[in-house]
Amino acid sequence: MSHTRKRAVAGPGLAAVLALACLGCGVGATAPAERAGGGDARGGGKKVPCGEALRFADQERLPAGAEDAVCVLHHGIDTLYDIRFRISRTGLDAWLAGAHPGLELRTDCVQEDADRCGHLDLTPYADGGAVAVDLTVRDESDGRALVHYRPFNT
Repeated sequence: MSHTRKRAVAGPGLAAVLALACLGCGVGATAPAERAGGGDARGGGKKVPCGEALRFADQERLPAGAEDAVCVLHHGIDTLYDIRFRISRTGLDAWLAGAHPGLELRTDCVQEDADRCGHLDLTPYADGGAVAVDLTVRDESDGRALVHYRPFNT
């Protein structure tokens, strides 16, 4: 086999090995958190009591008026809780003003299904372990919002 031919074979082979390694680490997975099974790209997750998830971010309870709550714990390099609930838009604004007054919601979100989103570094860190919170909001036609409140400890 010629030297040129060896390079031609080695290039695609190396690319295939790197692609498989990235998939194994989760780099290639970008599915939204709502895919089947309630997991996310970080590999599944398990349902937990919402009280546990909220304590991680030093919150005592779900906001007043929150409904349809589901809380999922994800472990990877870090710990992330995905706390999902529906609430009126005004109820969400009131809760955020009290719980996280520094969290500003914007409309230029990376997530395609989010109408608003925000990130807040917690200073000081939460006693429960969270160091930051990501929040995405999808506005629904009935005046409510589907909220994904995600405290994590990276």
